[in-house]
Amino acid sequence: MCIVDILDIARHPVWLIECDTPVPAGFPSPADNNQNRQRVDLSKILLPHPDCTYLARVKGNSMDGPPSHIHDGALMAVDCALKPQPGNVVVAAVDGDFTVKRLEKRDGFYWLVPDNPQYEPFKITESEQTQIWGVVTHVITELISGKLHDHVRSRRL
Repeated sequence: MCIVDILDIARHPVWLIECDTPVPAGFPSPADNNQNRQRVDLSKILLPHPDCTYLARVKGNSMDGPPSHIHDGALMAVDCALKPQPGNVVVAAVDGDFTVKRLEKRDGFYWLVPDNPQYEPFKITESEQTQIWGVVTHVITELISGKLHDHVRSRRL
């Protein structure tokens, strides 16, 4: 089971310096010229629709399998302006509780499908109180203990 906590976010630019060298599986060469560094507004990447995008924290492990690998404590950007499509990871309200699952369409019906095979898919029927709240666009997971640790729990390597 996954439960989703909706968090307050600051809606102003968060500037980071983008490295010019792609990182295939290593780190940039120290010989590269760093004169062309560009600043990246992280808010524009995570919040393309700032008035309709929220950060939400996951509690649970129903989405920690492939392909999404969303672990307990991960922080998700959820865009409520996007129209949910089959294959999207979505935040849905089921009987008043938020959950995160993959939206799929099977045999003419929509399903909320966990990525962890230990959990069963959930068929959306008209009798259920289910509403797709938003589409998950990004997931932030901390790999070391740092300042995000208080806000984002993650699996330790």
